[in-house]
Amino acid sequence: MHYGIFFNPNAGDGNAEKLAERMREKLEHAGHSADYLTAPDPEQAVETVKKAIEKLDGIVSIGGDGSLNIVGTAFVQAGKAIPLGIIPGGTINNFAKRWHLPMDEEEAMDVIIAGHQRNVGIAACQDRQKAVISSFTFGSFADISNEVRQSEKQKFGLIVYPLKAIKQIGKDTSYPVEIKADNYHEKLKVWFSLATTTHSIGGRTYVDSDYDELHVSILHNMRFRKLLQLFRLVFTGRLKESDSLTYLETNKLELKPLTNKTIYSRIDGDKGPALPLTVEFLADFVPLYVPEK
Repeated sequence: MHYGIFFNPNAGDGNAEKLAERMREKLEHAGHSADYLTAPDPEQAVETVKKAIEKLDGIVSIGGDGSLNIVGTAFVQAGKAIPLGIIPGGTINNFAKRWHLPMDEEEAMDVIIAGHQRNVGIAACQDRQKAVISSFTFGSFADISNEVRQSEKQKFGLIVYPLKAIKQIGKDTSYPVEIKADNYHEKLKVWFSLATTTHSIGGRTYVDSDYDELHVSILHNMRFRKLLQLFRLVFTGRLKESDSLTYLETNKLELKPLTNKTIYSRIDGDKGPALPLTVEFLADFVPLYVPEK
């Protein structure tokens, strides 16, 4: 079998390239072959992966959900997915943790070599031009996340988010949005909305049900006294304790802004496209290498 190994050669301390070399060695030792897939920016990376899909029997992604999003976006644009192996890295690994993939790099490689697969769902938006691997958000917290610089995160850590959130109080903290989903249609003043492709965040279960659908949580009609509920939602996932929260399970989410202000999304940890958007869940779309037990 012939594999592609996707990684960002400019990420971190160059460890991704070393992992790619190690993965290729393991594949070759098992009788397979592999090529590296890299590009100077995300747009070219999507094109590189998309062009390679027809020539490959499988692909290995090295990195977190952001790197996975590039591979997933290539899949949804191509209209097909090939077996996907994940060597977790980066700062966000929600998808890998949900499917119980090893965080240890060598163990993750061994799972890929073993070859056991299961089909799993991801989502797509922008008429299937952009994937959603793990999470889709919009609202004030997404705006804050989009504005936080990498240097600020490195200097202050996670405390930078609540500090910036407090500064938002008294400003335009909610957005009027028309929301359509399966058996649901409302116009809400949304403070923050989170849609995930799984029922867990960072390996922590945050809703009881494990339906293979989009899990959507919408905080609306927020006040200063309820700010702590937002932090509980984001950092612990205790969703159903807020009386300002609407929770939905759906295969399709349509979002239409009812304001002239541009509302940007955030997808898999990175800034995403602006509303209006439709997010679709693609059940069993990706054959994923997972542990056999």
